[in-house]
Amino acid sequence: MPQAARPAPLMKNPWIILLSIVAGVAFGLWAKPLALLLAPLGDMYLIFIQMCIMPILVTAVVSSLAMIIKNEGTQKYLRRMLLVFVAALVLLSLAGALTGVLGRPGTGLDEGVKNTLGRIINKGSQEGVLEMDLKAVDNAVPPAKPSVLELFKSIIPSNIFHALGLGQALEVVFFSIIFGIVLGFINDQNSRLIIQLSQSLLEAFQKLISWALYGLPLGLIFLVSAQVAKVGVEIFLAMVKFITLFYLAGILVFVICTVVIWIRSGMKNPLLVLKALLDPIIISFATRNSFAALPASIESLDKGLKFDSTVSNLVLSLGTTVCRFGNIFYFAFAAYFVAQIYGVPLGPTEFLIIVIGSVLAGTATAGASGLLTLPMIGFVLSPLGLPIEAVLVIFFAIDTFIDPMRTFLIVYVNVTTAVLVAPKAGYEA
Repeated sequence: MPQAARPAPLMKNPWIILLSIVAGVAFGLWAKPLALLLAPLGDMYLIFIQMCIMPILVTAVVSSLAMIIKNEGTQKYLRRMLLVFVAALVLLSLAGALTGVLGRPGTGLDEGVKNTLGRIINKGSQEGVLEMDLKAVDNAVPPAKPSVLELFKSIIPSNIFHALGLGQALEVVFFSIIFGIVLGFINDQNSRLIIQLSQSLLEAFQKLISWALYGLPLGLIFLVSAQVAKVGVEIFLAMVKFITLFYLAGILVFVICTVVIWIRSGMKNPLLVLKALLDPIIISFATRNSFAALPASIESLDKGLKFDSTVSNLVLSLGTTVCRFGNIFYFAFAAYFVAQIYGVPLGPTEFLIIVIGSVLAGTATAGASGLLTLPMIGFVLSPLGLPIEAVLVIFFAIDTFIDPMRTFLIVYVNVTTAVLVAPKAGYEA
């Protein structure tokens, strides 16, 4: 009924969302104690959305992969998916490195900014200047660097129910891939029933997420106000050049991806593409959790842009877990910032190290989010002889401002890869 459908578009209206963000910022700045007191309400909203993520991840991968294997006509999309993933990973790393080379975020900083950064790095020391000192932060722990074999070993769950309980996305996806492949090669009625059950569960949890979006504006206010109250604005002012360049580059990636999606979708107006993708865009920025945006991304490609759900569900689920495009872009960009504030020249060889290291570091953050991903920048900085522990303090301090765009890039570039791999519903690409 038309009247029953009105509240949902209203609550997801861009102007309502923008007003919620503005209200959250104002609330966090001018009512800090109350914002911090009400912060658990925002956390509860985010946890409710996260409750649905693991079931969606499992059912999307299992049902999509099994159906692709059963249908010989769609098996070619597995090879296309691998090629698109590799190309996108390298391109995002190159984009981040070029942004650092051309934007020079670590140069031209005045003494006031250097002093502020120095105080943060040295945690209250009297010097107040930047020093290339790996011991500037005594309690910082350098990132672990597991071998390739150890990395592969870590993604194999000894107990899938334990992995599900802990929300270990990489292990869960590994199990889902294996289970989906095996299910695809079993040709009996029971296997088809399991696939149908998996698809029904996927639709059920997607519906639950759509209901949760009714509370998005209020959840936004609590989430944004708590972050603003905790961080303040001093570090933002000190790192404004770095943050601004990162967002400008992110917007450029967004525009390019939108053009690609628009061309592939066949829609006459690119604004219709943005309208169809509004939910994942908002959720990625609001929650700073790429997995929270996964259900909305799946629904947008299926019902909004009309791409084949069997292929797009698989690409989105695997890509969101493994292809952490926003982190890759950020690590490459941040590496140039660190080199520039310490006056370390970087040539073509170092550029290549940053590009390759950022891809490895970004994919190593699979299943993690927020502050937990930042120590992986050591994969990039260590081969260059740049400090890790000291600059981590800066990146920790500004992550509240950076993480929304980083998460958005993970979500939106993965949507773009899905569009490049999946055919339109009912057509062969």
